Amino acid sequence: GVSRSVARESLGQLCALGVLKSRQRKGLLVGRPDPVKLMSRWVPCFVRGTQGNELSLLAELRYALELGAVDLAVPNASDDQVQRLAALANQFDYVASRFGHNPEADQVDLVFHSLILEMTGNELVAGMHRVLADYFLASSREAPKPNEDALSAIRAHHMIAEALARRDGEMARSVLRSHLRRTLDE
Repeated sequence: GVSRSVARESLGQLCALGVLKSRQRKGLLVGRPDPVKLMSRWVPCFVRGTQGNELSLLAELRYALELGAVDLAVPNASDDQVQRLAALANQFDYVASRFGHNPEADQVDLVFHSLILEMTGNELVAGMHRVLADYFLASSREAPKPNEDALSAIRAHHMIAEALARRDGEMARSVLRSHLRRTLDE
């Protein structure tokens, strides 16, 4: 019940997303799109909405993703990843204790949280976080956090790194939960 141009445009969009594949002499077939690429195209459209709570919904998605990742990160993290996480906590400490939440501290924070998801050993989980991360960096630039929050974040990063080094999922999840709650409450 739509015009040919609308149908063609819709099919073109589905092909661009990888949902449909065009095969010569076979027509259109259902494809198997890369979920991370699909999400990277979906999130920008989602955040352009008019509702105003899109960033809040993305923060909740990040919260669920990171807390759920702890159960996979504990058994799957390599010793090298655990050491890198501790080094990132120290780097965040160095930058945030001197300059508060500035762009450099936000970038180190992003790498720290991305590494937790990388520690799961699941490329899909790590990829989803990378897609969401760009929007949290943008939102932190629009609404910078007060510098007194930096001390709390520094402590949280050290505690998370130490808990994951001890393979203590409960402690890591507990600290991460309270650390990410601040983002949800903002």
